Amino acid sequence: MDDQFLNPQEIQAICLDMLRLVDKICKKERISYFLSGGTLLGAVRHQGFIPWDDDVDLMMPRPDFERFLKAAPKHLGSRYALAHPRVRADYAMPWVRIWDLHTRIRHSQVQKVYTNTLFLDIFPIDGLPANSTLCDLFFKEIRARDILLKCARRKGLYQDERQQALKRALMGLTGFRSPSSWARGLDRAARRHDFMKSKYAGVCTVTHYGARERMPAEVFRGAVQVPFEGERYPAPIGYHTYLTRLYGDYMTLPPEDQRHTSHRIEATIVSEEDRQ
Repeated sequence: MDDQFLNPQEIQAICLDMLRLVDKICKKERISYFLSGGTLLGAVRHQGFIPWDDDVDLMMPRPDFERFLKAAPKHLGSRYALAHPRVRADYAMPWVRIWDLHTRIRHSQVQKVYTNTLFLDIFPIDGLPANSTLCDLFFKEIRARDILLKCARRKGLYQDERQQALKRALMGLTGFRSPSSWARGLDRAARRHDFMKSKYAGVCTVTHYGARERMPAEVFRGAVQVPFEGERYPAPIGYHTYLTRLYGDYMTLPPEDQRHTSHRIEATIVSEEDRQ
């Protein structure tokens, strides 16, 4: 039978179910978490998903992240699974990903596959150096580790991709270790500064925003409830500072040609027969 692809609203509904599940686990285990990135932006600007978004991003202070990593699997049942490089050798991202095993998504042909289902991401919030120069050096180290990890995850290049010779060299350089081991190395580096003792904090395992992720730790020292798809979920108490650092004038919509997801997911529901 031909695949029946899910429309954006159906994808968002499945992601919302995963958010509800994580919220339930965190309440039961008394774990702190916040909406993050575009999900938090959607909550504040749209009171729900950004209309063209197709996933849910969350973040947790590192101590809560470590507790979630240990506590969550027993709550996931048969439909969901938890992935982290310290839990699964076949996963190579330095954060937690919750998989919905009843779905499938298509993949790029140049990336080794580490997610074949719809997913929810949970990023750790780590302590960062108080000295701005040392913090810049720290982010450069994390960025370098991330480049090596991404090269280790690759299995090819796009035909029109730039810097192909350099990328091929890095792919060869990183091939002596598994991608998961590179992810664990980045994870160890991110945990270097104690969240509870740091004056500054942020998500550093995702390098898209770089040092813009660095902000006073007080931003993450408490939570406020914000509306999201008719329900309420926690945002960091300093969410205005967080969103301004990442997006600038975050209440203004981007130009129309930028209103698209970075994932471009094509998702299907897996039949009961295919899951067996």
